[in-house]
This record gives sequence, C-alpha cells and structure tokens, in this order.
Amino acid sequence: MGGGGEVVVSVQQDVRVNPHEAWIKEEIPDVSDPGGELQYIVKADIPFSVYFFTDRERFEQYDTFIKGRKPDETPPGNPEFSQTAVQPEGSDIYKASTDDGGARESLDESGPYFFAVDHSNYRMETRVDDYGDPLKAFVDLTVIRNKLPF
Repeated sequence: MGGGGEVVVSVQQDVRVNPHEAWIKEEIPDVSDPGGELQYIVKADIPFSVYFFTDRERFEQYDTFIKGRKPDETPPGNPEFSQTAVQPEGSDIYKASTDDGGARESLDESGPYFFAVDHSNYRMETRVDDYGDPLKAFVDLTVIRNKLPF
C-alpha cells in the first residue's frame, strides 16, 4: 500500500470533546472507485473510541445517540477501522490507529464516510461520567483516492 493518490481529507488538529459528545468529520467523499486508502492516529490522555461509518443509516443512528436521543439501535462502525483506544505498555496516553501504528489501509467500501472520536457511553465500550473531564485528543486523519493506472 502507499504511493500516489489524491488526498481528499487531511486533518491534523487538537480537538476537545465534552462528556457524552463526539468530534465528527462528516461527509468524507467516496473513494471506492477506483479505490482509496485511510490512515489515522488519534491520541489522548483518557480512554475514548473511534468509529468509522461507511453506511449513512448506521451513522445517523450514532448521531441520534450523540445528540441525546434514543436511536432504534446502536450499530458498530466499520469493524476494520473502528476501535477502542488502548494504552500501550509503559505509556501514559491512549491511542487508536489504523494497523501498524497508523499505516495506510485499503478503503474499498462505498461512501460517504463518517469518522468520529467518541467520548460517550455509546455501546458501553468506554465509560464516561456525566461530570467527567473533557477529552483532549490529537487527530491525524488522511483519506486518499487512488490514481487510475495509465
């Protein structure tokens, strides 16, 4: 993987997420034709989850939950790219990333895509108190559309 391509999304920023909320990058363009790649690294000092949705209806259920309402269901994000952050041994930070420490991974499902850094009790994968601390995270996210071969 790797090589050329058109960068369609590039985010490198610090984000602050209050308890029971999420930082969301919405409407990431479809890169499934001719194919694309995703890479991300998110780091923070407290636990969090990352959800990557490749289905608008599933994202809308998630968005309903984040907005404080009861969704019909709480679907997971795409299992290849969604995960709960882990704390590497000997580290004081939590990290979630694409495989191999944030390497590019093939993204062939059709979009649009939705990327969420979650600081809520969605799916009970991390526990967040009502009066807990905000999540302060650094997000490094890139989505690439592959170039067609000549």
